[in-house]
Amino acid sequence: MTVMSACPNCGAEVDEDDKFCVRCGSSLASGTNKRGIQEKRYTRDTCFAEGERGRDYFGLVSFGIFLLIVGIVFAANPEIISDFRLWIEQMAAQGALSRPPETLINSGSLFFGLIGVSNFFTAGLRLLVDRARRGVFSDILSGVALVLFAYLIHLYGAYALTWQMVLATEVVAVGLLVILYSIVRYLFPKKMT
Repeated sequence: MTVMSACPNCGAEVDEDDKFCVRCGSSLASGTNKRGIQEKRYTRDTCFAEGERGRDYFGLVSFGIFLLIVGIVFAANPEIISDFRLWIEQMAAQGALSRPPETLINSGSLFFGLIGVSNFFTAGLRLLVDRARRGVFSDILSGVALVLFAYLIHLYGAYALTWQMVLATEVVAVGLLVILYSIVRYLFPKKMT
């Protein structure tokens, strides 16, 4: 039988065997660690960084930028939903994969290009606002991958590449970017945090 107790930080019920509160994430260990050093206890108003200046608002900014981009894409092609529906119906009738209409190809290229550029913007904003390096390199690399994908979609629309080549090229590029990211994280662990 499990003995229940309360989290000293938020008052949530926790098992006696738990090391961390399932509600607020506070450590449930005694006030000292194995070396006898006093651990820092967080008060209720700082659960999940509430009230602290270190909160990350970049997720909210990114979401706002995403909504702007969706609005721009819809403004550039107000018929995007009907175009997509007609394309799906055409493929269902043919029973095979078919080339999307030019309007969808252009919308896809615009969407991924703007999302990639927004990653560069977010990386610059991170550096300007809080001088944090955390997330900047990954923002830049994902921006490169997305802008490349937008360009590959554009080339597909211009009949310069097949969709298979677009996917193959993007997969290779993303793989190389992941390897680059891993190497940089390994070589410079302290500079990336």
